[in-house]
Amino acid sequence: MSDARKRITDLENQKLKERLEQLAYKVGEHKEQLAAITEAFAALHAEPEPEPEPDWPGVSPSWTDDIDQDQARELWDWLTEWCQNILWPIYAQDVWKPCWYRHTRVRVALTALRGAHHWSYESTKVPPTRSLEWEFRWWPQTETLIRAELQDCGLPRDDLKRPKHPVPMPKQPTVEDPHPAPPAFTAKDFVDPGFFEYVERNISKRREPDKEAD
Repeated sequence: MSDARKRITDLENQKLKERLEQLAYKVGEHKEQLAAITEAFAALHAEPEPEPEPDWPGVSPSWTDDIDQDQARELWDWLTEWCQNILWPIYAQDVWKPCWYRHTRVRVALTALRGAHHWSYESTKVPPTRSLEWEFRWWPQTETLIRAELQDCGLPRDDLKRPKHPVPMPKQPTVEDPHPAPPAFTAKDFVDPGFFEYVERNISKRREPDKEAD
C-alpha cells in the first residue's frame, strides 16, 4: 500500500493530466494545419475552370478551313465588326485601303490578329504582358504585311500607273460641269462599294450547313 501511494503521489507531482491536455491541444493544432495544407494542395492540382468560348471563331480561325455558309457569314461579321470599330480607326488608318478584303493573305493575317486581340484584351485569364505583346509584336508585324500586300493598290497619283483595285480620282470642276459628283469612294473609306457583293459571293461558294438530324 505504501508503494502504491508513492507512485500515485509521483504521478500527481508530474502533472500528468495537464501534460495530456497540452498534448491533445497540440495534436488538434497539427490536424488543422494538415487539413489546410491538404486543401491548398488540392486547389493547386484542381482542373482550372474552362475559358468561356468567345463568339465564333475562337483563337485563330482559318479561311481555308472547311467551314459552311453560316460559319463563313459569322466569320465575316466577326472580323469586319472588329476591324471597322477597333483596328481601322485606332491603328490602321495609315496602311488601310478600301480593297483590303479582296486580299486573302490580308484577311488571314487580320483574322489571326483579331483572335490574338481577343485573348490579349478580352480574356481575364492571361498575364497583363499579353496586351503589350499584341501592341509591340503582333500588330507591328501585321501592319508591315498589310502595307506590303496593298502597295500596288490605290490612286494613280501614288506613283502607280496601273493600280490594282484602283481608287477613283475625283473629277475636277469644268465650265460644263462646275460641281461634279464625288467619287463612289475614296482612299480613306473602310471598304469600297463592292464589299457586300464580294462577301455574298464568297459565302455562296461554301458548302451548305449540315442539316440537323430529326
